[in-house]
Amino acid sequence: MFELNKLQSIAFHDSNRLQLTINEAEREIVWHQAQHHSNPISRYNAYLNGVCLKTFLNWLSEWLAEEAFPQPSVWHDRDIASIWEVLNGTAFQIGETRLVLIPSDEAELEEFCVPQEWVDIPNWSADYYLPVQVNLDGDDDECWIELSGFATHRQLKNDGRYNEGDRTYSLAIEELTASLTVMQITFGLNLQAEISPLPSLSDLKATELLHTLGNLSVYSPRLIVPFAQWASFLANDECRQQLYDRRLGIIQEPAVAAAPSVVVQSQANLIQRAKAYLQAGWEMADEIIEKLGILEPNFISALAGSERYRYGGSSSTKGIPTLIELLHDRNKNTQLRAADLLGCAERGNQEAILALTQFLQNTQDDTLQRQAAVSLGKLDPNNSAAGVRIGKIVKLKMQLDTDRVLLEITLLPEGTDKTNVFLRVLPVRSKTLPPNLQLIILDEEGDVFWEEQAHNFTNSLNYEFGANIGDYFQVKIADGEVSITEDFTI
Repeated sequence: MFELNKLQSIAFHDSNRLQLTINEAEREIVWHQAQHHSNPISRYNAYLNGVCLKTFLNWLSEWLAEEAFPQPSVWHDRDIASIWEVLNGTAFQIGETRLVLIPSDEAELEEFCVPQEWVDIPNWSADYYLPVQVNLDGDDDECWIELSGFATHRQLKNDGRYNEGDRTYSLAIEELTASLTVMQITFGLNLQAEISPLPSLSDLKATELLHTLGNLSVYSPRLIVPFAQWASFLANDECRQQLYDRRLGIIQEPAVAAAPSVVVQSQANLIQRAKAYLQAGWEMADEIIEKLGILEPNFISALAGSERYRYGGSSSTKGIPTLIELLHDRNKNTQLRAADLLGCAERGNQEAILALTQFLQNTQDDTLQRQAAVSLGKLDPNNSAAGVRIGKIVKLKMQLDTDRVLLEITLLPEGTDKTNVFLRVLPVRSKTLPPNLQLIILDEEGDVFWEEQAHNFTNSLNYEFGANIGDYFQVKIADGEVSITEDFTI
């Protein structure tokens, strides 16, 4: 059923590394199974883990059979989807011995990071932990997984570096034991360090956590509550399954839950849908500012301050802790600037992503939420809380530069099945909009459902509303007899 290679020497890697070919048919099956998760991150996590499970288990079974060891089984095989919904990793049981595979799709795996749950939950901890590099970018017969050694529980606890930001223990790949044969020889030895028992979880607290963690706007449930509470909740099979069901819409809160397909479409594909407008003449708001060479105070995206700071040290790793600290400043403008500048960090920067995610969950200010979500969308486009801001320069009269305005639309995921739409019209060069300029919004029938007119000192026209997937509306900007209408579909 699988096309497998035995333990083999890889010419461009350490000779102890094990590389196994992924079967294409099995990969397709795993991909379809992985769709039974609430968002793209969980689905991709389930896909990576499922590919590793299928490919590694068959090889492991053959390897152990040759040495007359007990056959391996998948730990929590029946409800493993509830684990992959919120956590990376798959555990295998071999008699009394437990292994945990932690997959990664990084091209060069330099560090092995193990989620704290696999290390510090007493009945989840394992004897051995194996990093798995997954390559899915090749042709059908060139997709593979590679194992570069193992670490023991005691090694992770005693020598691993704990990262509080993402709650992981990490070791450099060079610190691992490379040969899996050494792992086999030590089966049965006590390789686990002592860990503290978890606190008990009351029924009331479990219900409260189920409500909080089941909210699909929560990017990473495992990081938003104290570890002890989260670990006690996760280790409870019933609580974990209820959380999985809640996030898929199987368990619904009264009058709010929607079909999983709607949830996934409204949140996960928000930025992807916005890309269609980029192909139709719209631009990212930041790109408009850069192209025009201006940073007017009345540009909402200009709150980042000077170009030197925006395109200088703000995107460096060194500057991120300072920006995170400024997120908690008492001054709203400072918070807004910090949130915007964090979006200039390198895409995928986990420190900035975590800071913005937590900030989104804690702030109640609409303006701050919009900016944090847009910055999050730049760093982690597949994040369920990510927003996007696009714009278009509108020329109402060709002869006057002051008659150019910016039509800006910010889209944010809202609840389980809606998108928050924030429309804004801003002057490009002057401090105020042209007098009598109108912003008109029409529904799918062409009827006006909102309109506002600028006066002598109006510096912006704004409107905010919630929309469902597929909702169509028109935005009309009019100045006297001249008007421009833009169509928009959520």
